Amino acid sequence: MARPALALALLAVLLLAACGGDDGGGASEEYANDVCSNLSTWVTDVQQTTTSLTDAGLATDREDIESAVQDVGDATDTLVEDLDALGPPETEDGRAAKAELDRLATELRTQVDAVQKAVDSGGGPAAVAASVLTAVSSAADAVDSTFQNLRELDPAGELQDAFENAEECKDLRDQVEQIRSD
Repeated sequence: MARPALALALLAVLLLAACGGDDGGGASEEYANDVCSNLSTWVTDVQQTTTSLTDAGLATDREDIESAVQDVGDATDTLVEDLDALGPPETEDGRAAKAELDRLATELRTQVDAVQKAVDSGGGPAAVAASVLTAVSSAADAVDSTFQNLRELDPAGELQDAFENAEECKDLRDQVEQIRSD
């Protein structure tokens, strides 16, 4: 009697393991959703900040610019912290994905530092605003490039599928395409 019960229990465990194994990306898709959600939030925050500067046009003053720089810096710090908290995914190219996000963090901080230097230089609002917009454009390009590189990791593998299929990544792709068309 014990043998059939043991066999049935073992079969149940094996079936549950098979069902829970790869559910269309599982942990990889969750990782991709988290990465894309964080990137999308950063893009939205930065877009709102730059829109407020460009909408103000010639009425932009030093306080507006300093506030915008602070907002972009805060959004960047949050993004970097959130991405760092994710750690690498447990896939073949997990370390490569982490390295790609680390490079992005470095680039974004470099752009924030460049903007802060422009603000600290004492230049006029128009010159500083131009520096802000240039840096934000470079940062957006870095985000787009990083996203493309993440999608190309592990060709035809788990990460590529995850970044292709994750809902948040689809939203980010739409967002990036909209930025490119503006």
